Amino acid sequence: MKVKHSKYKNTGILFELLTRQITSETIKGETPKAINVLRKFFNKNTQLLKEYQIYSTLLSKKYKDSNKATILLETCLEAHKEVNRSILRREKFNLVKEIKKLYNAEDFFNAKIDNYKVLASTYILLENQANPIALTNSKVTVVEHIMGTALPNKPKTEMVMEEYEKFDKSTRLLTYKILLEKFNEKYTDLSDNQKVLLKEYVYNVSNSPKLKAFINEEITTVKSELAHISAKVSDPVVKIKINEVTNLIKPLCKKSSVHDDNIINLLNYYELVNELTSIHG
Repeated sequence: MKVKHSKYKNTGILFELLTRQITSETIKGETPKAINVLRKFFNKNTQLLKEYQIYSTLLSKKYKDSNKATILLETCLEAHKEVNRSILRREKFNLVKEIKKLYNAEDFFNAKIDNYKVLASTYILLENQANPIALTNSKVTVVEHIMGTALPNKPKTEMVMEEYEKFDKSTRLLTYKILLEKFNEKYTDLSDNQKVLLKEYVYNVSNSPKLKAFINEEITTVKSELAHISAKVSDPVVKIKINEVTNLIKPLCKKSSVHDDNIINLLNYYELVNELTSIHG
């Protein structure tokens, strides 16, 4: 039997997406709706919290020794037997139902997940219904993760976000206001469309489908503006160059994720349109 992994049933992923949503909503200056969801479904009386603690342990604990890493995994799997599966299934069903009430499910669950492979492998091991090969591969994945650097150096951006999330609401809003003011002071030369793009990038960093849709809409607008400018240009060489650039600009396909390069490219497209507009009207 093969267990099909599902984000909807993976407690580690559900918790990760909810905490990301809290960060995203806080940055926007909104009251995070996900906080109440976490409090309701991940408290000391729920089976979801018991299962999440196992995910968390396997994600965060590090051993360089393979024997210790294997013992940790086996201990966690043994501990999971104490979780009431019937209640757990009901709690997951109600949690997903709550998420769908508050958010667009497609946007919510399509966000890119760090450590996705480890979380998916953990799910397969906890379900313990896969074939021997799938179980073995999942064990290897989790053990290799545990045996990573004992004290990994976290990226500075991740460390900053962790500290930011510890602030109370008023402090977070004040911090965001100061950062926004500093940003506007430093990047006074950015055009309005460039500033809007960067704001969308910050707001929707945890919502890749919405960000991708925004970028594709802007790409369509840029191509239209370049075509409009090209029609006004009398110099045949300049017209050819504009048309070549226009043909090179492609929207993001369904399967692709949003990367920093996509943002940089769109910023450059804006710059080109702005410069051509100032010259050719």
